[in-house]
Amino acid sequence: GVRPGDRVALCLPKSPEAVLAMYGILAVGAAYVPIQFLGPPARLTAILDSVRPRCLLTTAAMAAQLAAAGASPLVHEVEPQEDGNGLEPLLRGVRPRARVVDVKPEDLAWLMFTSGSTGDPKGVMLSHRNMTANVVGMQDRDGMSPRDLRISHAALHYIAAFDLLFPLVSGVRIYLLPDRETKFPERVAEVMEAERSTIWSSSATALGLLLERGDLDRRDMRAMRRVSFYGEPLPMPALRRLMAALPTSELVNHYGATEVDNIANFTVPRPLPDALTRLPLGHATRHCLVTLRDEAGFEVHQGEVGEICVVSAAVTIGYWDDPALTASKRFNGQSDSYRTGDLGIIREDGLLYSIGRKDQMVKIRGHRLDLGEVEAVLRLHPKLREAAAFAVPAGAQAVEIRAIVAADDEPGIDAELRLLCRQRLPAHAQPARITMLGQFPLLASGKIDRQSLGALAAQESRETHAASDVKG
Repeated sequence: GVRPGDRVALCLPKSPEAVLAMYGILAVGAAYVPIQFLGPPARLTAILDSVRPRCLLTTAAMAAQLAAAGASPLVHEVEPQEDGNGLEPLLRGVRPRARVVDVKPEDLAWLMFTSGSTGDPKGVMLSHRNMTANVVGMQDRDGMSPRDLRISHAALHYIAAFDLLFPLVSGVRIYLLPDRETKFPERVAEVMEAERSTIWSSSATALGLLLERGDLDRRDMRAMRRVSFYGEPLPMPALRRLMAALPTSELVNHYGATEVDNIANFTVPRPLPDALTRLPLGHATRHCLVTLRDEAGFEVHQGEVGEICVVSAAVTIGYWDDPALTASKRFNGQSDSYRTGDLGIIREDGLLYSIGRKDQMVKIRGHRLDLGEVEAVLRLHPKLREAAAFAVPAGAQAVEIRAIVAADDEPGIDAELRLLCRQRLPAHAQPARITMLGQFPLLASGKIDRQSLGALAAQESRETHAASDVKG
């Protein structure tokens, strides 16, 4: 009984059944709403209550968990099978449509919920026009063909699941990596080698873990022609190791957002210049008009820092049930515009460079500071896997920098990091403390869980200053 304009929720593991269901929902003019399989039932129930789907496709076990949490949509149970025939019981006796339903470009196609930076579910709405622009843009970037094999490793409820649509425009073959296997870098690398994957795309953090634990330099990866990474900056020592491990691969720094996925790209040069300490975001894609703007929405002058703003058919139509948030992300009233919240600068070479997040710009002792600069300096240490910097309260009306790094706690590494900061950062930007973790907490998307790290930095600062007050 699904009709054009309806919403259908999917809570399934990555499987052929999930992909076929996604295609089917789009074919009848409805929108699909993927939610995290095995995610927190209370959170998923809140999303379902907000979306009010026509029905929910999920497994019997997941349906029971959601029902216990209070979810009450119409449920169709689907049990993925090894032969991909898990939809057969649901479709038994149903007559195929002679043709797909006509849809308008502005019709809702995909409603995706993300925590963003706040931790609260935020529904991002993509129309058919948005999805088409994003898929065509990715095709332009990667030049996919039926000769290519792409490993699909992102969960269905993340923007990277766009890759499941690529075969429709390029004929590229897709290998569905089961959700459980994505958590083991050595298994991911094993599949990449065995299947002779030609294209790989992931967050820089996930790629770093793959480099660290996947033994890439001891595998035959000559089939891999293109590797793109996004999200957090890839530390330069890790990038050099990656270039050595994949000598025949083209490496691309990809810049995008959930709200518009393909904004700019930069192909990493070989050999890597010794003076390069931070990769540029690159040139804007032909599908995006990129400008740098001030708070009032006016373009800044050449060489000045401004917020990276985009106009594109790929810009999503807004946020579910939140017109105020949607309006706040537009500029000059343009419905196809998006303020990214990222600060950037266009250098004389015409390349776009990241200067950090608007919410990462802080004032320390009267000085304006980009926390991304602190992180970039820390990442220069060859033994660091990742770095994050935070401005946290330090007693009455004071603020200090705290850094958390992912590295093995080897003797002398703390002193080496502090020396590096003294050599490259002004006094007000040097971290008051550097905390060592073996591994950063990650979101299900593979990106760093900065919210958890920020909470840890703030807690450590409170404990430090509370102890100082007691001693005083």
